[in-house]
Amino acid sequence: MAIFTFSLRTKLISLVTLILVTGFGATNFMNYEVSKNAMRVTILENELPLSSNNVYSEIQSDLLRPIFISSLMANDTFVHDWIGEGEMDPDRMVRYLEQIRSRYNATTSYFISANTLRYYHYSGVGRELSRTNPEDIWFFEASALKEPYTINVDNNYQIDDNITIFINYRVEDRFGKFIGITGVGLGLGSVADLVKTYEKQFRRNVYFVDNDGVIQVHADPEISGKINIKNIDGLGDITDEVLSQNRGSHAYDFGSERMLLTTRYIPELKWHLFIEMPESQALAKIREGFIRNLVIGPAVILMTLLMIVYTINIFQRRLETLAITDKLTGLSNRQHFDVMLEQAIKRFKRDQQTFSLLVLDIDHFKPVNDTMGHLAGDKAIQHIADVIRSHTRESDTLCRWGGEEFVIMAPACTADEARRLADSIRDGVRNRTIFKKAPDYKLTLSIGISECLTDDTKDSLVGRTDSAMYKAKENGRDRTEVL
Repeated sequence: MAIFTFSLRTKLISLVTLILVTGFGATNFMNYEVSKNAMRVTILENELPLSSNNVYSEIQSDLLRPIFISSLMANDTFVHDWIGEGEMDPDRMVRYLEQIRSRYNATTSYFISANTLRYYHYSGVGRELSRTNPEDIWFFEASALKEPYTINVDNNYQIDDNITIFINYRVEDRFGKFIGITGVGLGLGSVADLVKTYEKQFRRNVYFVDNDGVIQVHADPEISGKINIKNIDGLGDITDEVLSQNRGSHAYDFGSERMLLTTRYIPELKWHLFIEMPESQALAKIREGFIRNLVIGPAVILMTLLMIVYTINIFQRRLETLAITDKLTGLSNRQHFDVMLEQAIKRFKRDQQTFSLLVLDIDHFKPVNDTMGHLAGDKAIQHIADVIRSHTRESDTLCRWGGEEFVIMAPACTADEARRLADSIRDGVRNRTIFKKAPDYKLTLSIGISECLTDDTKDSLVGRTDSAMYKAKENGRDRTEVL
């Protein structure tokens, strides 16, 4: 079955090619003219904010992952149940913390109980916290906050500019009572490398500034944690305006260069994301981009066309598969089986290669739908289809005939051999646990078999096999009959 003819595909690809070439050429020239006149506005209102969104997405995956991990811990039923049981068997909590640390590649994981003030660490049970110990004050302050979590950022600028983020997440029982804090620490490696990656990827200057104006993360380790933007020429004049906004676009003069800047506040880290670029660089990139697009445009168009052809072919194959497959079981559907049976009968008349037809019907299936629901009925049909599939040969053709009825066409198979196949399938279905909630509820099959005869047509063979199946029903069900 061909969904798309060669002629139709050719016309479609030709039309897409014309649209791509015409659109590419016209858009490229118009964009270049517009960009020369509106470059500064475009950079400030579109490109830099877009880079900000992209960097923020990267931050969510690179920097904010520990928030998800600690939240997962704080809402874990194991943690709540273990606390409710009186923190019995501390080793269980230690093993849980080690599993969290290992699974999510965290630097550390821990839990602090509000009831016992005991510090549980993935490496073992630690000391008890004290209100008089200055190192423990953070816990008691966090316990009084309304925010679900607090973040501590540990910047170690002396050792490879390493940065570690600690997330302390409040654990509350179902009444909202504070019962402890779960936490993880995630090492982010070299800050300089992290920001350099952003700058290389987005071709912008990227750095992070806290609410006091101190640059916390920068590609240059000599700047991280040491420079305040209030002391930077031009930028210092707009520092108060920049830090008072959640996001915005700005411009300032740094020496003889005009700098374009966009900022975005990251509430999870309590930092401002700064992305900036020189105005001259922006214009140069536009010219470079125009020339580069003229060079690589044909290659992009070619790749796009190849992808379209590939997609059309996949789409066609998928439609063909859907046309011959039963959606619920993955077996052939009746339409496909009719074609295969017609071909098998013609082969038999030509080559005298015998084959048998089996019709299988689930016994007493209506009560399943009536008592357990149609979803349970669908699951039962899928289970039985799996059993049938597991007992048949690769050369056999399996079909869901309709409802709770299946058909098997078994080539090079006599009626006696088909009976043995049918009995093995019946045994497999009878011994299969279909419903987990009702393991004693068993289903059975009634199976009819007919071997193809010289004067058989499709209708006569199917009719005789169907009659054999009804005979199995009349003789008590869960049995095999041959006609």
